[in-house]
Amino acid sequence: MRIATTLAVLLVAAACTDEKPSEAAALLSVRPAAAQAPVSDGSDWRDGGVCYEIFVRSYHDSDGDGIGDLEGLIRKLDYINDGDPDTRGDLGASCIWLMPVAASPSYHGYDVTDYYRIDPRYGTNEDFRRLVEEAHRRGIRVLVDLVVNHTSDEHPYFKHALLHPDSPYRDWYRWSEAPGPDNEYGDNNWRRSPVRNEYYYGFFSPRMPDLNWETAALREEMRRVATFWLTEMGVDGFRLDAVRHLMEDAEGLSTNVPRTHDMMREYARHDARVRRARPRRGPWRLHSGRGVRQHRRAAALLSGSARQLLRLRGG
Repeated sequence: MRIATTLAVLLVAAACTDEKPSEAAALLSVRPAAAQAPVSDGSDWRDGGVCYEIFVRSYHDSDGDGIGDLEGLIRKLDYINDGDPDTRGDLGASCIWLMPVAASPSYHGYDVTDYYRIDPRYGTNEDFRRLVEEAHRRGIRVLVDLVVNHTSDEHPYFKHALLHPDSPYRDWYRWSEAPGPDNEYGDNNWRRSPVRNEYYYGFFSPRMPDLNWETAALREEMRRVATFWLTEMGVDGFRLDAVRHLMEDAEGLSTNVPRTHDMMREYARHDARVRRARPRRGPWRLHSGRGVRQHRRAAALLSGSARQLLRLRGG
């Protein structure tokens, strides 16, 4: 079975929680086997591939601070696949799937504060590019968890939208004067704003406000995020976290509604266009600048008093 098929199942079935980030289940079990030779550009690496899931934070600590990091992972790549088909001391995996590595205030990373920056506890963007280069040199493809259903409540987009009803990011989230209907599980996911008498939607937690994919500007930003990771960071694909909860209907249904599939088809078309356009070798360094500038603009819009307010409420 192709890895793509397995991932497609996970796109429908996987969901994150605020307390159990690892419930997304490993793609497969790994058995000792001969390492696979580096794949050629013309081959389909997903056919019969073995993918190894990694939580970077707990994998290998290179600097003794108690937190796993990208340098530690680089040092262990030969254990995953040394690129030599004649050796049998490695796992022989053809790809690695990394749980979230973007900047986040939590230990699990499923609440992103900056889609364009590696969590500094793990390293830098340059460290990540070096990881991809070293992985590719051994015939290992790199997949990353991309959290597109929600952000952290500490993300500059949400902070500005929370404080300013006229914020350009206001429609990037969902707001209501009163809580909406319960979901199909009997829970209500509308969270009271700490700033004014209103509510915002957060399926998993008040700390994880859902993005509003009905907003065209938000969809454009999420396309820029995908482009950044595929081109500038050089990844080979994504596992889209909690994607089955991307959209909700008027009755509160929050799982696998038809509109979610519409959005994902559109997102997949963009992904395919980017893949066709990028060079076969090395990361492509185009198209990502606007997204980075957008994030910096949102951060700059927050005044000193706004930052203080968010600190007071524990943000």
